[in-house]
Amino acid sequence: MRGKAWGRQWRWATVLAMALTLGGCFTETLPVAPPRRMPGPPKGPVLEPGSTLEREHKRLLATFGGEYQNSKIQKQLHAITERLRLVSDRPNEYYRVVLLNSGTVNAFALPNGYIYLTRGLLALANDTSEIASVLAHEIAHVTYRHAMARAELESRSQLVARVMTEVLEQPNASLEAREQSRFTFASFSRQQELDADEVGVRAIAKAGFEAQGAVRFLMALDRSSQLRQQAGANPNADMLATHPGTSDRVSQATLLARQYGAPGVGEAERTKWLAAIEGMPFGEDPSLGVVQGRRYLNPRLKVALDAPEGFALDASASALLGVSGDQREALRLDSSRMDASKTLGQLLAQNPIEGLTIAQIEEKPINGIEAATGLARGKDWSFRVVLLRVGDTVYRLIFAAQGLTEAQDQRFLAAAGTFRRLSEEDAKAHGPMRLRLVTATGGQSTADLVAAQMANVPSALETFTLLNAVPPGEPLRAGASYKVVKP
Repeated sequence: MRGKAWGRQWRWATVLAMALTLGGCFTETLPVAPPRRMPGPPKGPVLEPGSTLEREHKRLLATFGGEYQNSKIQKQLHAITERLRLVSDRPNEYYRVVLLNSGTVNAFALPNGYIYLTRGLLALANDTSEIASVLAHEIAHVTYRHAMARAELESRSQLVARVMTEVLEQPNASLEAREQSRFTFASFSRQQELDADEVGVRAIAKAGFEAQGAVRFLMALDRSSQLRQQAGANPNADMLATHPGTSDRVSQATLLARQYGAPGVGEAERTKWLAAIEGMPFGEDPSLGVVQGRRYLNPRLKVALDAPEGFALDASASALLGVSGDQREALRLDSSRMDASKTLGQLLAQNPIEGLTIAQIEEKPINGIEAATGLARGKDWSFRVVLLRVGDTVYRLIFAAQGLTEAQDQRFLAAAGTFRRLSEEDAKAHGPMRLRLVTATGGQSTADLVAAQMANVPSALETFTLLNAVPPGEPLRAGASYKVVKP
């Protein structure tokens, strides 16, 4: 979470960037078409330096934990993408698949052919036909909406920039303007998403994949979204936040898939796909911090914090961001190396928030950690700011509220009082989790396998059934491989 010296550069509640940046995508019987071989060497998509597309690319990487490198997965995705490209209406267009180091379930496409898939999405897929349906959907946005998508992207990027500077950096901006911006930034329209679903189902069938894979993955998306909401995760980070309702999409995909044959017709290689993703980190990268409901733990930095009740949290490489359900409260936790010769009270006084002087400064330890707190009041928005020094690092915790009341301020101070160091044991307990494959034995139930393999995983049974698309009461197939989450 380390960054540059703060000055006046703080942006209010950038957790909304999950919804406001380029929102991505996803979510007649014909014979399988033979691949169309195109002459000449393939040409990959490019990002022109300084272009809007390059800025969107960088923003996506920053928002979703950077790029995740995995040659096994990349090799499979490249092969699938090539099959889909060669049967598309524009086989001369090439694509680059970028993996994002995020446990959220999402996918995106830039008009130039860059396709982004999160680790969370990769973990949700159970065979090659399911992941092919995601790629086909994204390719459809490029091949069938290329010019329109580019124009929408440029317009949206300009609006994002304007909102970020005129609204999110000005605490006096109206709540109505912020709420309106949440709905302005959907990446593609409802009809475009449904069209991309239709094109995607047809494409995977033509490329030789099982068309029903698209139906299965849409159903998995719906289950994933429900589980995340039950766990209190930020809904704006979820794929379905910027897409039409799943029930309509499943119904359409089911009707389309039936045109290409019954379930089981076409490639749906489970073993091949599971072998590619085995060992992949699961959930959020612990180096960015672990979010468990409203609790944040960072095993690398060995610090923890509990947000106020009702906050949804997201951890990135630069900061922990949080926002309340009604969007009237927000928090940010970041860190920097600051002048060790100055007291924390002096640093508070010298670093105003949004041009507002921080007053009522008090220096008082929190859980044995050197700390200072102050309050900056604006016309509509006010900020409770807390600095904490751990070694040569100063952590800054900012709470923002519209029309800050005494009760809200006390809630913020109580939350700040939960900032603490993690012991070595606690830090190790929240180290990286990975996807592993286990083989079910005869007569083994889901509950028994989960108890044996995932005893220390929160919501283990729900996670297992989601990852493997297995209803809780359904018996496991002896000799079959299943995904589990383990250190």
